[in-house]
Amino acid sequence: MVTVGIVAAVVAGRADAGSTEAFEYGVATLAAIAAAILGLSTRPAWPLSIGLGLGAFNGHWDTMDVPIAVDRLFIGTAIVSTLVRARVRSADGLRTHPVHWLLAVAAIYALTSAVLAGTLDFPQSRFALIDRFSLLGFVLFFVAPKAYREARDRQILLGTLVALGGYLGLTALFETVGPSALILPSYIDDPSVGIHHDRARGPFAEAAANGLSLYACAIAATIAAFTWRDRRWRTVAMVVVGLCALGILMTVTRAAWIASGAASVVTLLIVPEARRFVIPAVAAAAAGVLLAFAFIPGLQSQAEERADEDRPIWDRQNATAAAFRMLQEKPLLGFGWGRFRTDSRDYYRQTQDYPLTGQRNLHNVYLSNAVELGLIGAVLWLVAIGVALVTSMARRGPPELRFWKFGLLAMTLSYAVSALSTPLGFALPTLLLWTWAGVARGE
Repeated sequence: MVTVGIVAAVVAGRADAGSTEAFEYGVATLAAIAAAILGLSTRPAWPLSIGLGLGAFNGHWDTMDVPIAVDRLFIGTAIVSTLVRARVRSADGLRTHPVHWLLAVAAIYALTSAVLAGTLDFPQSRFALIDRFSLLGFVLFFVAPKAYREARDRQILLGTLVALGGYLGLTALFETVGPSALILPSYIDDPSVGIHHDRARGPFAEAAANGLSLYACAIAATIAAFTWRDRRWRTVAMVVVGLCALGILMTVTRAAWIASGAASVVTLLIVPEARRFVIPAVAAAAAGVLLAFAFIPGLQSQAEERADEDRPIWDRQNATAAAFRMLQEKPLLGFGWGRFRTDSRDYYRQTQDYPLTGQRNLHNVYLSNAVELGLIGAVLWLVAIGVALVTSMARRGPPELRFWKFGLLAMTLSYAVSALSTPLGFALPTLLLWTWAGVARGE
């Protein structure tokens, strides 16, 4: 297979030596073959975990001159490999449950809305279906219990997320205090790429996505610190927890601060054996913030400036008011998936309380779904994901999944709070949530 791939790449290059498309075709061929070999020769936990880790670069592969989305290639390979192995292992290996069909109905409803609205051809709408509505996440929710069915498989995912958390935390530190030469890939430090160049935005080139991903990695590192046997690796995991917490602070993003803080406190209060850690955790977080403000130049002033900034609030107030006017006009079926970007301009109004500003994407996932899918579609989506996530936490399982259920609670709360003030069109945080839910649910 490797030989065939090399020959195909050479032939493509020979066909037109100056063609960029020929080179990209050869690279894509080799990458596909490598992914197939990896999927066939290793446990599915490896390509799936690698794909999730590489999801931090999703949407920026072309910026790094990589012709294909490597993360999706690994994830797709892992999905196929997992399903094939599950079917070979047992005739009942691909059995579905009512929660899977509920998610499927919600997915079909959203797809139908996009087709009828004529937005399925728009890249923004397609990616929003895959990531924000989370069609790929629904698939991973079904696949994850099979890919991570054994303890060693789950350790692969845990180790990957600890490594990712260390990378994201160090990158946030380098973005804030330098040296900039250590920021890799270099596009992270390029102001012409993405937004939030003045904050710790990581490989996402977006601070809110970076904060949400840092929190997910902090959860994984916390579980590793409590469960790993080797003391040295437990120490590494604790260091990663600190780096992730510092990175969340350095995002200078209110949504990340509030979501991570609220999710942590509520989770510690809900979990009986964790309640004794509430006061020490809050005290440690407060001390960490004070130390960071004292020793990191400019961080405190940047945080205060961000906390007092009014423009993002005006943007959200104007967009929310426009969304409610749209919802009043078409409450049941909505305007169609992806139509807020084009149809909302006629529903903005000037008020006496704040300036008139606009947004291309509504920074409230619940309201966005209601406007585009109508109350019927929004409620269907909310019920489907609520049933899936809650049953994954409440369902009985082996004792080793207990920590994963606690982590899912914190991750769900963080995601739910973030959805109130961000568009959540980010690949990695959504896929991590659904993969984690599948692991916590178990087979």
